Amino acid sequence: MKNFIFSALLFLLASCSSFNNSRNLSSTGGALDGTYLGAAKYKFGRKGPNRPAVRIYLHEIEGEKGSYNAVLLEYVNLLKMAPKYIASNKLPLVSNKIGYLNQITRKISIYKVTPTEDAMTFEMNPLRVKGDNIQADQVDNPRLLILSKGDNLEHPLEGARITQSNNSQPGEIYFPSEEDKRDHGVQYALAKFTYEKVKLDSTWRKTFLPGPYLSQYARKDDVVLELSQSGNIGMGEFKLNPAYADMSARKRRKMFTNPKSAFINGRYQAIEPIDGMFLFVKENRNERADRNVVGRVGLFIDIFDATKSLNQDVVELVLIDPNNPEDFHMYYEHPENGEGN
Repeated sequence: MKNFIFSALLFLLASCSSFNNSRNLSSTGGALDGTYLGAAKYKFGRKGPNRPAVRIYLHEIEGEKGSYNAVLLEYVNLLKMAPKYIASNKLPLVSNKIGYLNQITRKISIYKVTPTEDAMTFEMNPLRVKGDNIQADQVDNPRLLILSKGDNLEHPLEGARITQSNNSQPGEIYFPSEEDKRDHGVQYALAKFTYEKVKLDSTWRKTFLPGPYLSQYARKDDVVLELSQSGNIGMGEFKLNPAYADMSARKRRKMFTNPKSAFINGRYQAIEPIDGMFLFVKENRNERADRNVVGRVGLFIDIFDATKSLNQDVVELVLIDPNNPEDFHMYYEHPENGEGN
């Protein structure tokens, strides 16, 4: 059974982001840029795995050397995700029965990471939407990213940990080293195994990627969002697919990552207050804006990026609520769209 699960996961994650961190601190000058796989540890009794796999993406802020914008996401239960991925990608007739893949991550949050007086410690203040801007919220008890003091690190976050600032967060997030033989949980082991064996990446794309986006991964008949770009102006048109007009509201909501996504309709202009972070504002500012779109931060992330290994490039657009990391919309790029056509 275990061999089947591992084999399934090799196929499973062949489409969605990066694990490109075989870097030495001496060769990067200490820069933290990149993406890193870690393990979280929650108290027992929560819904879902108590030790889920997590990933952080760090991007140094232009003009603020040593400070970073960060995306922190928590994976769903990868064992439960496997069958839907395989069916969606290889067995569409089965997907019509069991449902297409629409759950990849459980939580997504964004931070500004800034150095402290201690060279090995960084504060993680949450990013919030303020009008047409995205700004760091200086909280009294921020999470801390604490780097390892070890030598000859394989990557800058090897041995690092992220602390907790409130009870909804894991007690700790840890980024294990290759030599760390401790048990960091099944989810971390599966994620690490899959990324390495399939040679997947996980990428936070910094550019606006036009094209059709789907309600569920690989469900090609259900385009619910069209992104377009003219010059430097990006547009997003959320659509109600007439092919599903006769479906009950309850069933339609279940098709989306977030039930709130099911009936969003309208055109929005995309602006980019922070490199790689987008806001969608109503095309006509005098119209009543949809609160499920306005005030959310758009991110283009390929969580399981198989561009190099399998020539599969399917990006997810997520619209996150910075105040609630579990409340996000997710739209799946049409698999034939490539790098945003």
